[in-house]
Formats: sequence, structure tokens, C-alpha cells
Amino acid sequence: MKDLTELRAEIDAIDDELVALFEKRMNTVIGVAEYKAAHQLPVLNAGREQAVLDKCCAKLQNKDYSEALREWMTLTMALSRREQDQYMSAKAADKTEE
Repeated sequence: MKDLTELRAEIDAIDDELVALFEKRMNTVIGVAEYKAAHQLPVLNAGREQAVLDKCCAKLQNKDYSEALREWMTLTMALSRREQDQYMSAKAADKTEE
């Protein structure tokens, strides 16, 4: 059994990876917002979000984490929508100032 210091170091390393992946995801979310703004698409696509949740949960090896993963991904997608909304609102404001 690993001691607490080793386990915490492992969690810290995982957190470093998660931060990098979160930033990569949010950068990509801005790309999605650019596309949606250019094509007048709404931010929310409920069908897509449900498909993402289902796909992510299906990939879990330990299904005991399904509820927690669903909650985490739901929050992640809510944050992504917020970033898209902010980006698209800023773009719309820029156009009205022109």
C-alpha cells in the first residue's frame, strides 16, 4: 500500500494533467463558439450533450463512478457553454460598435 505522501503526489500529477486538458478543451470550445457564431447556431445542443455524457460513461472501466463522471461532465459542459456565451456576446458587441 502506498503511503499518503505518495498518493497525494500522484493526485498532484493527475491534477497537472487535468489542468492542461481543461485548458485545451476550453481553447477548443472557443473554436466551437466561433463556428456557431459564424453559422448562427445556438450554444446549447442538448442532444449532443446527452450523447457526450452517454459516451463518456460507456468508456468507464469502473461503472461505480458513472454518477460522479456524469456530474463532472455536466459541470464541464456548463462551463463550456458559459465560455461560448461570453465569446459570442463579445463578438456581437464588437459588431454593433463597428
